[in-house]
Amino acid sequence: MDAAELQKKIYDMVEKSQGKKKLKPGDITKAMEAEGAEKADIKAALRELIDGGRLVYSYFGGTAVEIPHKEGSANP
Repeated sequence: MDAAELQKKIYDMVEKSQGKKKLKPGDITKAMEAEGAEKADIKAALRELIDGGRLVYSYFGGTAVEIPHKEGSANP
């Protein structure tokens, strides 16, 4: 599994859980390891997504990974 494919799988997983369950970084790691990805590759892909602004960490009641919220004033 290449880096771009891994990033897409992680993003899709977070997107599907949005509004239902907050995913912890460990949840994502376990799910991707079950699909055969290496832990170091998963961490690198998650870091790329967060550094690129596609995903963010939230710290309400524990660390979770989410899609950034769009502020009301940011919508035209």
